Amino acid sequence: MADVIVGRFALIDLIAKGGSGSIWRAWDSKAEQVCAAKVLRQRDSADLMRFVREKGVSFDHPHLLTPYGWGAEDEHVVIAMPLVTGGTLESVVKHRGKLAEPAVVVVLEQLLDGLAHIHAEGWIHRDVKPANIMFEPRGRSHPHTRLADFGIAVHNTDVRFTHVGMVNGTPGYMAPELFSMADPVPSHDLYAAGVVALVALNGKIKLHDGAFRPDELNQYLRGVTPKLSAVIRKLLAAQPEERYQDANTVRRELPRVPPGYPLTHADGAPLDLVDTMPPMPEGAPGAQRPERPAGQVAPSSMEAIRAGRVQQGFSPPTSSPGLASPQTGPRWAAGASGDPGQPLTAAGRQGAARPSQPRSMTQAAASTISGPFTGPRGARNRNALFAVGLGVGAAVVLGVIVAVTLLALFPQGGGAGASSSIDGQFAEVEVGQACAAEDVGVIALTPQGQYVSCSPADGGYAFS
Repeated sequence: MADVIVGRFALIDLIAKGGSGSIWRAWDSKAEQVCAAKVLRQRDSADLMRFVREKGVSFDHPHLLTPYGWGAEDEHVVIAMPLVTGGTLESVVKHRGKLAEPAVVVVLEQLLDGLAHIHAEGWIHRDVKPANIMFEPRGRSHPHTRLADFGIAVHNTDVRFTHVGMVNGTPGYMAPELFSMADPVPSHDLYAAGVVALVALNGKIKLHDGAFRPDELNQYLRGVTPKLSAVIRKLLAAQPEERYQDANTVRRELPRVPPGYPLTHADGAPLDLVDTMPPMPEGAPGAQRPERPAGQVAPSSMEAIRAGRVQQGFSPPTSSPGLASPQTGPRWAAGASGDPGQPLTAAGRQGAARPSQPRSMTQAAASTISGPFTGPRGARNRNALFAVGLGVGAAVVLGVIVAVTLLALFPQGGGAGASSSIDGQFAEVEVGQACAAEDVGVIALTPQGQYVSCSPADGGYAFS
């Protein structure tokens, strides 16, 4: 039996939690689909609910992730969003490394596509950052991103939000003039998009309030093609009038990545965007409408759900009478993992880890006093291990001696025609231009701003 909120959302398991609420994987019985349900207090949700209630604004866009339904119960609000489970740009860069330039261009172009749409509708996002850029889990196919978390978005006609004497946004991603209480404008989102590009290209960088110094930009854009470097520098211009003013202009000036171009991390590893969510728990609602929805959830239970003090929102149908339900049983006391200091975003983040089962004192003691090197045969096992280790060490030393000898006899060197066919990591080349074997995988730009790479072709190597 599942905990059903506002008679519609059957909670399955906790995805993430923060200071104002929690995000759950849930079954939406009205839409008949699995979704992400954000549970928060009404007093913490005024901005988001204002956005959701806004009449006549449609964000049905492939690169935006916006709420599609909501409801209220007691003092709590539930916001429903599509479930996107490929992780965030922040998590991908943090755990698998910075992106190669063509992959950064694809992510930036899709982000700008979404920003162009919301700016055309008169909205400013105000919290563009890697943690709010979600990936669909498409493996090594062309990536698909969606901009999420419109919790502090503002409409340009909503003057109440432009004169409250407050600075809204995430430090490091805010345009310099915002600290002088400038009114929100689209170029503030474009500035943040430039910072996103720097993070994707470099991994973790030192962010600070105010404009980037020229030496910082030179460092972060070292090795980047001049075309993309010029775009990012203009996105990050310290003076608002020198910055891009609309997203479509930026898109037109970006380098182009051909369809099917292999996208990688900076170390050459393929960009592989897999599902970060764990499998659906056994017996969870999701394939069909829950058969027996729970009754009205008690206020105390709602508060525990919002705070993320429970990991699972349903009882398996095979539960024995002695197993308490999540509403009253021991699961409510289980703490959820996650960083409470991180602001909540749309679903698709790394799932909250399940608490491990503690071992009994007997099990712990047994694992401490028993093992392959104790007991009557322990001495023989230790001797055998010593002999194996000695043999491995001797083999390593012998291998090093042989390698040094071979390098002395046959010094490295290519021979005729082995020098690189291009000057530096990036160059302007023509499609079909010949390149050398050692340039395979190197990317370059055509005069038209299209990425190509050196690849085997017709018995040789050429840019294609």
